[in-house]
Amino acid sequence: MTSGPIAQSQPLDQATIDAPTLSARAFEPHTRSVFLDAGLEPGMRVLDAWSGSGDVALIAREIVGPYGHVTGFDGSPASVGYAGERARSRDYDNVDFLVADVSSLPFGVEFDAIVGRVVLMYRLDPVADLRALVSCLKPGGLVVFQETDLLSGKTVPPAPVVEEVRTWMLDAFAQAGIEMEMGHKLYQTFKAAGLPAPDMEIDGFIGGVEDVSPALFANVIRMLLPHLEALGVATADKVQIDTLEQRMRADLARTGGVMSTPLLIAAWTRLPLQRS
Repeated sequence: MTSGPIAQSQPLDQATIDAPTLSARAFEPHTRSVFLDAGLEPGMRVLDAWSGSGDVALIAREIVGPYGHVTGFDGSPASVGYAGERARSRDYDNVDFLVADVSSLPFGVEFDAIVGRVVLMYRLDPVADLRALVSCLKPGGLVVFQETDLLSGKTVPPAPVVEEVRTWMLDAFAQAGIEMEMGHKLYQTFKAAGLPAPDMEIDGFIGGVEDVSPALFANVIRMLLPHLEALGVATADKVQIDTLEQRMRADLARTGGVMSTPLLIAAWTRLPLQRS
């Protein structure tokens, strides 16, 4: 996500435009697999909810191909501008992004699929939001979401540096009022929104000193650092962000153990062909 609007007179270089976050790169294979398992296919018209910098929309575009269409919406003009620049850099004329609020979406019943990744956990009323999204979905259309369960994950045997980092993240998310078990709550959220019971799938990362997990944790802490300080969770001096990943890896090397990340849980379902 960018910190301000992208000036069209000063286009970003290709490497910068094409560089998703570390988390987005790590999640991409899981997301693509879930989309294919759920039934996303060429020619579909897809709505990407709270599309951010466009990573999920671009995965959907790979699947729906040149004869499909992907629309993403987000409340941040900066994110929408950046996502649009990324789509244009690929010469995708069938991917667009707009600034919109879920309570007043400017769409009719026109989409074959609605997708989202790690977005409902931040919503105050995910059931109401899901209902609003589904109102744009054709009969028989797909609903596909991936959300995390932040309370899952552990380190065996315990590694003090890794466990402290995990505590910082959980404290910050708890104080911010984020739904930390949204992944597991997708089932009841779908049902409460009037959708058929979803199929579900779990993904995650686990490994030792060589694994991507320490880098993922350090990346999250880097983004959270201003909030950690504002909430009184940890100071920059305590975190020492520039050496955090290396310290976590050294901790795992010392213990010979493994760490696992929060789970990434997917749920998908289809609307009936006939609306009741």
